[in-house]
Amino acid sequence: MTINRDTYEEPDGAVTDWDVIAGRDSAATLAFTPAASHVVLFEQFRVGPGKALLELPGGYLNSNEKPADTALRELREETGYHSESAFYAGSEWWAANSPRRKHLLIVANAAEASETAWDDSESGHVRLLPVAELMDFLVSGELTDAGLACRGMAAFARSTPETQVLADLRDCVRKLLIAP
Repeated sequence: MTINRDTYEEPDGAVTDWDVIAGRDSAATLAFTPAASHVVLFEQFRVGPGKALLELPGGYLNSNEKPADTALRELREETGYHSESAFYAGSEWWAANSPRRKHLLIVANAAEASETAWDDSESGHVRLLPVAELMDFLVSGELTDAGLACRGMAAFARSTPETQVLADLRDCVRKLLIAP
């Protein structure tokens, strides 16, 4: 990641300096296990808050890699889980001072398929969060990509999935979004 100091002329003519965060786009996965009973998360230490956080599995796109491919690769590498049933839920800006995008893939029937393959900078634990606890967790402020997950779930709830597996998960997500 690089932070550039750039000068801009604002619409009102004012000239201002901004720190602009440059770097690659990232992709994350909101992975539901069979019967949508749990969500697969990756717990790892984060230096910003100075503690371990439960996070959506994810990482940076490699050169010429599609966001959905990155999300599935990161899910497999960080957790050992995989799925063939996926919905691309779009992307959002990484920050107001960055051209980077964060992409989200929602998957159904995620199951353990391989050993984890962490990078040198990664270590942690795979955690399964019961789906009944997902919404409370998302609004707790303890997930770094909670906004991405909520926006992606809203997009998924409004979608018309191509397979019955994804349609069933969409119906589950709709119930999560409207539950008291």
